[in-house]
Amino acid sequence: MTIQENLKDIEKIHDVRILLAVESGSRAWGFESKNSDWDVRFIYVHKPEWYLKIEEQRDVIERMDGEIDLAGWELRKALRLLKRSNPAFLEWIYSPIVYYADKHFMDCIRKAEKDFFNPIASMYHYNHIYIRHDERYLQKGDCSMKRFLYYLRGVLACKWIEQNKTLPPVAFSELVDGTMDEKNIRERINDLILLKKDGEEHDMLVVDKGLIEYARYWAEYFIGRIGSFKPEMIHTSTDVLDSILCDMVLSKG
Repeated sequence: MTIQENLKDIEKIHDVRILLAVESGSRAWGFESKNSDWDVRFIYVHKPEWYLKIEEQRDVIERMDGEIDLAGWELRKALRLLKRSNPAFLEWIYSPIVYYADKHFMDCIRKAEKDFFNPIASMYHYNHIYIRHDERYLQKGDCSMKRFLYYLRGVLACKWIEQNKTLPPVAFSELVDGTMDEKNIRERINDLILLKKDGEEHDMLVVDKGLIEYARYWAEYFIGRIGSFKPEMIHTSTDVLDSILCDMVLSKG
């Protein structure tokens, strides 16, 4: 089944309506390998009666179809995550690869995102990503292109957040262009991405020493910086999220 066929089948089997379906992970970031899986992520809404039951019900849908990995969150769960400025969900709503998007839903959700984005929480998220990759892989000798690019992406996301106090771009090329002035470093990163896109998922490569030193420098900087990063934030009422939930549940689609 194609991605679109899988999405239609999910709607039929689970009696839901999909509001957004996008690509996540390396393909959305722009440095997938030739054999990378398809990581499809989606938001869905049930019919009104589903929300009128006392007991909590399952709020995720998961499916594997060969190399297509599909995972979806129910709308109320997604809005609760937006309230907490969950970076994974925020990346979904700005993915450059969109399989389906309800226009009204997207207009509402992107407007709300700007009020609920938390730069402190997001910096901690990306800081944790690169620290985890360093401890699990790089320090143990696994310096595959994939692991290093994941590590570098976490570092540059922290750099973006410090500079702009906004959500980092999902596309890695935009993140690179927006966070570094060093032309030679950008060129080396672009060369590395081209090698990864032309290779297999776990190909090993001796990463340029200059790139490693650059990433390490900024990684250490943000480990020391994160405790004092306290930009001014505006606390917003969740009424707008309640409104989105009500609107989408009652909509005929």
